[in-house]
Amino acid sequence: MPKQSKSSASAGTRKKHASKKSGKDGDGDAGGSSAGGQRPPKEKGQKKLSKAQKKALPKVKQYIPPPKPPAPPIPDPLDGQGLARTLPAELVVVLRRLGKKDEVTRRKGLEELREGWVGSLKQGDEVEQEIRETALVSAVPVWLHNLASLLQSPFHRSLALQLHAELLSVPSVRSSIIDTLSLGLLPGTQNRDVIGSWMVAALEEGRRAGGSGLRSWEDSVAWTEQPDRVDLIPQLSSLAEYLSLSILDPPSLHDDIHPAPVSSAPIPQKAVKGAKGRPTPAPTPPPVLVEDESVLEERWARYRVGGLTGLAWLVQQLSKKCVVLPQELLALLRQPVLWSALSSVPSDDSIGAQQPTVRKAAYALLDALVDSFPDEVAKPEMLELLSTAMLDCVWLEKEAAVWQQAGAAVVKFLSKYKDCWEIAKRAETRVGEGSGGPSTEDQEEDGDEDEEGGDDDFDEEDEDGEGETTGQQLEAGALKATSKAYGDFLQFIATTCPSIPHLTYPLLLVVISTIPDSLLPLEGEPSPALRTLFGHLWSPVDARLLSTHSLPGQASAYQTFFQDFVDCTVFLVGKASRSVDGRMTAEWLVKEQLGERAWAEGVLQLGSRGGRRRGGQDGSEAEATIFGKALGRLASIEEDLARILMPILSRALIAACFESTSGDTSSSILPRSLRIVSAVREACTDGPMGASLDALVGDLAQRSAERLASLVQSELPDAAVYAEHVVESLTDYPLLISKETQENLSAALQSRPDSFLNALSPALVIALLAALSGSQAEGSANTLWSLVESTEVPRATRFALAQGVIDSPSARLICDGSLDGIALEATQVALSEGNLAATALAKASVRRRELSVDALHTVLALVCTAIHDSVHSVLTDSPDAASPPPPLPDAAMEVFAAYAGDHPHEVIHSDIYTQALVAVHHAAYLFPRLDPSVPAPAVAGEIFSRFNKLSPEQEAIVGTGIVASLAELISQISCKASPGTIVDVALLAPVGTLAPPQPANLVKSLLPRIPDLLESIRYHAYKSPDMTLPIINPLVPCSSEQLSEQAEVDTGGRSRAARYAEAALALLRADRHLAETNHALLQTVLGASILAQDALAVPGASRGLFGPSTQSSHLSDFVREAEGTLSYALASVDDVALAWHTATAQSFKSTDLADTADFVQKLLWSLAQDVVLNGGDVAARVLGDVLSRQLRQSGAGEKEAEAWLAYGMSQAERTPQLALALILAVKPLLLDTKSFETAQNRLASAVTTIPAKSANSKGIPALRLLIASAPPPDAPSVFLPQQRAVFVLRHVGGWLTSDEADDLDDEIEYRLAQLYTALAPIVQDLSGGHWDSMFDLVESGLETSSLADKASYPLLYQCLVLLQQIRDLCSTNKALRALWTGKDAQLGLVLKLFLQCRDADSVPVQMIQALLLDLLQDVPEAAVEATGIAELVDLLRLSTSFAIQSTAYRILSRVIRSRTLALVLEVEASVAEAEEGQASRTIALPQELEEVVRYGVDVDWHGEVSIPAILGQLLAWMAILDHFDDASRTLRWAYLDQLNSSQLLTQGLLPLLFAVLGISEVGAWNFPASSYAVDEFYPDLLEPEDLPDLAPLASHVFYRTLVTLPSVMRTYYEGLKDRQLSMSMLAFTARHYSPVIIAHEFSALRQPSAMAQLTEEGLNVRIAQGGGATVAAGGGSAEAIASYVVDEQPMEIGIRLPAEFPLKGVDVRDLRRVGVPENKWRGWLMSIQQTVTSRNGLMLEALTVFKKNVALHFEGVVECAICYSIISLTDRTLPTKPCRTCKNRFHASCLFKWFNSSHSSSCPLCRSLF
Repeated sequence: MPKQSKSSASAGTRKKHASKKSGKDGDGDAGGSSAGGQRPPKEKGQKKLSKAQKKALPKVKQYIPPPKPPAPPIPDPLDGQGLARTLPAELVVVLRRLGKKDEVTRRKGLEELREGWVGSLKQGDEVEQEIRETALVSAVPVWLHNLASLLQSPFHRSLALQLHAELLSVPSVRSSIIDTLSLGLLPGTQNRDVIGSWMVAALEEGRRAGGSGLRSWEDSVAWTEQPDRVDLIPQLSSLAEYLSLSILDPPSLHDDIHPAPVSSAPIPQKAVKGAKGRPTPAPTPPPVLVEDESVLEERWARYRVGGLTGLAWLVQQLSKKCVVLPQELLALLRQPVLWSALSSVPSDDSIGAQQPTVRKAAYALLDALVDSFPDEVAKPEMLELLSTAMLDCVWLEKEAAVWQQAGAAVVKFLSKYKDCWEIAKRAETRVGEGSGGPSTEDQEEDGDEDEEGGDDDFDEEDEDGEGETTGQQLEAGALKATSKAYGDFLQFIATTCPSIPHLTYPLLLVVISTIPDSLLPLEGEPSPALRTLFGHLWSPVDARLLSTHSLPGQASAYQTFFQDFVDCTVFLVGKASRSVDGRMTAEWLVKEQLGERAWAEGVLQLGSRGGRRRGGQDGSEAEATIFGKALGRLASIEEDLARILMPILSRALIAACFESTSGDTSSSILPRSLRIVSAVREACTDGPMGASLDALVGDLAQRSAERLASLVQSELPDAAVYAEHVVESLTDYPLLISKETQENLSAALQSRPDSFLNALSPALVIALLAALSGSQAEGSANTLWSLVESTEVPRATRFALAQGVIDSPSARLICDGSLDGIALEATQVALSEGNLAATALAKASVRRRELSVDALHTVLALVCTAIHDSVHSVLTDSPDAASPPPPLPDAAMEVFAAYAGDHPHEVIHSDIYTQALVAVHHAAYLFPRLDPSVPAPAVAGEIFSRFNKLSPEQEAIVGTGIVASLAELISQISCKASPGTIVDVALLAPVGTLAPPQPANLVKSLLPRIPDLLESIRYHAYKSPDMTLPIINPLVPCSSEQLSEQAEVDTGGRSRAARYAEAALALLRADRHLAETNHALLQTVLGASILAQDALAVPGASRGLFGPSTQSSHLSDFVREAEGTLSYALASVDDVALAWHTATAQSFKSTDLADTADFVQKLLWSLAQDVVLNGGDVAARVLGDVLSRQLRQSGAGEKEAEAWLAYGMSQAERTPQLALALILAVKPLLLDTKSFETAQNRLASAVTTIPAKSANSKGIPALRLLIASAPPPDAPSVFLPQQRAVFVLRHVGGWLTSDEADDLDDEIEYRLAQLYTALAPIVQDLSGGHWDSMFDLVESGLETSSLADKASYPLLYQCLVLLQQIRDLCSTNKALRALWTGKDAQLGLVLKLFLQCRDADSVPVQMIQALLLDLLQDVPEAAVEATGIAELVDLLRLSTSFAIQSTAYRILSRVIRSRTLALVLEVEASVAEAEEGQASRTIALPQELEEVVRYGVDVDWHGEVSIPAILGQLLAWMAILDHFDDASRTLRWAYLDQLNSSQLLTQGLLPLLFAVLGISEVGAWNFPASSYAVDEFYPDLLEPEDLPDLAPLASHVFYRTLVTLPSVMRTYYEGLKDRQLSMSMLAFTARHYSPVIIAHEFSALRQPSAMAQLTEEGLNVRIAQGGGATVAAGGGSAEAIASYVVDEQPMEIGIRLPAEFPLKGVDVRDLRRVGVPENKWRGWLMSIQQTVTSRNGLMLEALTVFKKNVALHFEGVVECAICYSIISLTDRTLPTKPCRTCKNRFHASCLFKWFNSSHSSSCPLCRSLF
């Protein structure tokens, strides 16, 4: 038998039991007892001992037996059997890890053994496999040695089972394992532990891991002797021992499985004597690790669960195999301690307390035992043990997890052994009689003993509770005297069942059926036990412990209780009725429990509560159904009992429905009454019961009708409840309602319809009329329509009545045409107001087809018109641009959808319906592509989804209408949808199964005819181009006309022609091959693309095709897509022969084109004809672009280009525009060729043949052709021979000097300037009149041109180009430089033009400004410095060109520098004149600069501000700071005073800098200022694109402000009230700027000149770190120490710059004072600090002041009595103003301040007048 486990009782409890036992077994002599150390028992009435007395009593020594000697240790086979020397080393390492204590190490060992050895048996050659398998067979003892401990570990069990199964799959290893276990070869108890642990682990882990471990166990064991299997019959004794230990003594089993490790045998050592001859004590063994109690409890519970599970499996298997239970297992099963596992009450002997898993396993064992060995259980001793254990424990169980297993076990046990209640009661009686119950003395003694245990709180409780006996205790004692198990069962019903109802309530019927009559008598009058039982059953309901909530598909807790309650009650009724004298009890059960409690309370009251909580969606009455079934069973038991119940049911139901005579229905269950009766009637199939229930239905309906009429007549509320009940009764049970009741109700309704309508809802009135229409059809209809047509009834009510009629299933209330008026009215209201009720009525009217034909057409016409008008208003601009478009009529959409969905064919054959359908299409597909603020109605898409049953012809009709409407939208300027969007919608499938249209088909449907399409583009192309476009493209002729009229454009800035062009481009994008079959589309798109390019270059230059509001991004996208379309189209004709080019060029001469021409030939021919007929520049530019691309893409060479050149030269006189386009296209291919040189000479000769009088008509075209043939400026090609060039220059120069010179057009000068530019390099070595003509043309062109006159832009641009050419030539040609005498004058004109630069919004202006900036570098210095500041400041303020602003600042800085130098002299002279009495000069910053920066004071720099505006402000402040450079102290102070008084710096500059640099209240933006050289910046290199690009410039301005105006910055910082902003500013400055400023201060001090100036006359300066020892001057220096030696005694001061300089002032330290009074010394130190801090001076200047003060002091010069300094801080002068009375001398500046501050002219010391 296993040893007893250690008791879990406390020490005091163990002492108490020990004393009781010794008192019974020992001698009764008190003296002997006292002598033995025991206290005498306390006599009755003796006072208890106090706590102090108890502590003073002698302690009784307790005998503790010695521990049991441990079992001999089992060595590891690796050492004990020498396997470590025979196995492979790698395997030994792995096996060693299996025996370690560390869980991670053991896990690693398992994984390595599985993967590296078992898993790799099939890898490698056969020899390696055999070696590995042999090693594993040899290692089986090691594996089995560690297997039990691995299987018992929750961390390794799964992996160990899998590995064990894999080992068993190897035949040789399997044989070794099976043989070892079968023969019991393992030492000690290992054989038992391995088999038991394997069985338990397989049973527990197998269920979780898919059964693999359990299958391995079952495949390896057998109940008979079989090969390769372990026969379990011989092992039963070992398994019984294992299970007994596992359940009853798990610590011993754990010690056996996990033995202490065996070390090598210790070497015996002799006792070593110490210094005094005493033996040295043996070394103390290491302390044993005490595990946590919770860990131990969990471990023992795991062992017990495994043992119980294994025992249950063994019992089942022995029963299946017909094996008799062995005596070892029977002895275990008869152990009372085993069945204490069922108990949840903590006690000394219970092993299941606080372990739900153990109890669950114990109930599973009980279940298996009852099923497997019922005869063994039926034996008296076993039955008494199980009955007592089960009934004493089961009713105290409260864990739901345990009841999942315990329920079945308890039911089986009670069902098979019904006398268990009596057995348990007898056993309980025997125990009570044997013990006799504890006496008062025993109780007191127990109390005393408990007090000795140390728990003083129990003493107080015992004393307080002594002598108290309540009624509850008496009742509990009576129940206990009857049966403790039955009392626990009653408490179980009242407390445990409500907490786990679904597991416990279904068991009650079985349990109650087994209770004997002695405990629950049913004869005679109802017994107290019966009343007590039902009291406990209802107690959870009375305490509201049962929830009425339920999950889907699951009954609520209350319904579970109710089902069990009625089942138990009916069972007890049947049992009582079958007894001899049980009639009274049966009737009591029927009346009280079924009638009053189950029906009145359970169904009527609580059922309604549950219905409301569950929402009542399904309208089911589960409680009524349960009761109905019980009623049927009751009738089957005894019909008389059922008849007794029926009056009670009727009375309770009627009382619950009509309990209030005033009509209050708040507590009435009338709405549920019919469902309740119906549920009972359906569940109860008994005939007599059904008749009674039918009569109850009629009675309820009659009462409801009477109450309804009464309430309506009295105009009382709550009539709807009764009306609903009447309607429901008439609808569901019309035959059960009497005819009289129906007639009376119909008469009341017809006589007082208004009253009914006021009391009831319209829907309810309709339902009531429909319910009565069966017998009173005509009257009901008349009553209804009188209400609908009545003007006294509210509109909403009438709509609701009509809606109710339509929705009513009864059609007898509707007459022909009765709905026409109300439907038309509802439609109008829905369209005008959007009323939901009106909309629903209109939808129902058109869907049900209850209207007449005329009314239906009228309603639909209103709806369709509203849809069309609203969609049109959304898609087009409203007349009032300020008002938003009206919202879409959702009501109209819904009504139309209701009709069109059911009648698609009727919609197709009506024009107005089709028009609405098209509008719905636009709403569904166009609206989502428009502004998101106008969402597409959801019903619009649903309409088209229903048009799937139309014929192809009908679908084509709808598709044609949709495309026609889309074409109209493309042509409308007022349409908001872009043409591309419209085309995308048109390419979708319009309706039904109709295939999406092809782009080629849509060309004719969406766009005008091809001639009209081309003409729409030509209308804009033939208008005069912008005056500045000739600068960009030589094909654009000069024009003096300015386009004034603007075409109508849409919201995107597109004209009608532009909309057509974008639609054509969208079609070409959809089908890339469309251009091959329709070249006119491509020609249209290319023409529009040319005008879009003009608009991009010059805003507004699209000649009306695009409006001013067109975004540049849209134009860029259009141009890019057009170029891509052209490239793709030309790729189809990319490999052509020379003949193709020749034939194409020749085809231009004819008016017709051959049919065999490809689309490129057609396109070129069409463009050429357009140029020939109309001479427009747009067609010529398109032609040149197409031809140039075709020549490049086809790889054309010189021969192909000559063909085009020959044709172009032939057209030079007739169509010069065409010839110009061809020459420009082929010029890149023919440069330096003979043919092109010939053409150039021909064109030059043609110019020389034109007289002056024909210069306007013939000269301009000839010059354009000649200039077009000129090579690019950077090309090495020669334009003309020098001699011919001279002839040309002389001839065209003669035009300007001829008599007709005054009649020449302005374009002549522009073309001559172009010609001069091309010929100037050729004739640069030849002097002559042609140079004078060039110089005169440049000078006159610059003088007459202005940036304010766009007409002069071409001549101005070309004159600047010519001037640039002359400058470049003069740089290398000395003779030409001598001829250029007017250079300064001409460059002065360039400066004048530069000062006119403002906006740079067009490409020509940008080109002109770029030339001006390039030429500005050569303007004489004198001219630049003579520039006015006002003009330069205007450039900073008004120009939008960054380059112009930067250049203007550069010039302004030079001007300021020169003027500052002159102003310094003037100011000094004015100071001298002021001392002589003349008026002083006013010093101030330029007013223009002040006005510019003052503008920034009112600007929110965190808002939307343009980049030029910010750049202008920064550059203006740079110019202001330039005034401080090279300025005298007087100028600096004057400027500083002006800035301080105007607050421009603090209110204008700093907010701007903070916004750009990100310095704010929340911290400094992470601008990497330190990554830039903040002390220098070059504005000319600035090219900002966004605000962050200006951050480096702003950082430089911030740095210059800190350096130039440190006192102002420090004052601003110190005056900040926002702490976050001040901290941010300080941190930003100290991190990025202070190190640079400090380094500059010390670098200025280190300059040799500065050091030479300071070290004169004995002053020595060194730079030190922190004022300590002298160190080498470095960037980290922070202090300068000045030492002045007087008589070999140095006086020293230190000037320390803080890390936050200049926001924090300098610290002037007094290091050593020698020979100077303290007040004078402090005055010197103050002057030094003021010089650096307040006067914006450098350290060099401060040290100079100190040096002069010291030197003059020792020379005898007296200091000023005001500032205590010899040198004035203001003007660096000596004190020269003496007082005539006291003879003290003062500085003039100090006296001036004194006079101003004191408002008197007295001496500061003696107070006498000066």
